[in-house]
Amino acid sequence: MSENFAGGVEVSPSDLRFRFQLNKQLLATITVNNPNGQRVAFKIKTTAPKKYVVRPSSGVVEPRSNQSVQVIMQAQKEYAPEFANCKDKFMVQTTVLGETEQIEKDTFNKDVRKDLKEYRLRVTIEGPAAPPSPVPEANEADDEAVARSAAPMAAAASASDVPVGAGEGAADVRLRTTLDSLTAATSENQQLKVQVQRLQGERDDLRRQLDAIQLSGVKAPAGAAGQLAAKPSNVLTLVYVLLAAILSFILGHYVRI
Repeated sequence: MSENFAGGVEVSPSDLRFRFQLNKQLLATITVNNPNGQRVAFKIKTTAPKKYVVRPSSGVVEPRSNQSVQVIMQAQKEYAPEFANCKDKFMVQTTVLGETEQIEKDTFNKDVRKDLKEYRLRVTIEGPAAPPSPVPEANEADDEAVARSAAPMAAAASASDVPVGAGEGAADVRLRTTLDSLTAATSENQQLKVQVQRLQGERDDLRRQLDAIQLSGVKAPAGAAGQLAAKPSNVLTLVYVLLAAILSFILGHYVRI
């Protein structure tokens, strides 16, 4: 912390620093040190008297002692544009007093007090800590995109390679269960398709047999004809039922997924 020194009186610091916060009073301290054997009177002035409160604004420092002065910045309701380059200043005036002399109207008058000294202090306002940026840096955005694209593949690999219960999380278990269900549904699908194709082949064979009988003009026995006529109808009905079951199973399965 730097200090001003003149006429045997020390004033510190050389600049007053305030860390700004909205709607909150800010505090700094000025110290007037008198290492000499004479009494010293001081007075503090500022270029922005409405913004600051100084306690005490004047007083007497006894020999070989010091006086601390509180400087309070009034609570501010908004960020002022000049904070980044604050122009506020303080001045500390000092003069030697006699043993019984008190501070009077002309004590700090330059024309009257030839030994009057002045110390000028700058004001520095430090802004609050910057909030984290809501927009990720370019490299961070790329890394996040790569991580998001790799996550599903990693999850699928762990679901297929790691046994259930070997350190899997709930998401891995759900993914594995889904994959197993999809595999089972695919297998059942293939079996149903084979059955449908077999039934369709039988239906076509029966139709060809009926067509051949009709073309030959041979009258089939009533029982056989009725059986042949009924069998295609039953086959068609079974085919439609199976197709409806397949569609219902597939729709229901994928809706659950």
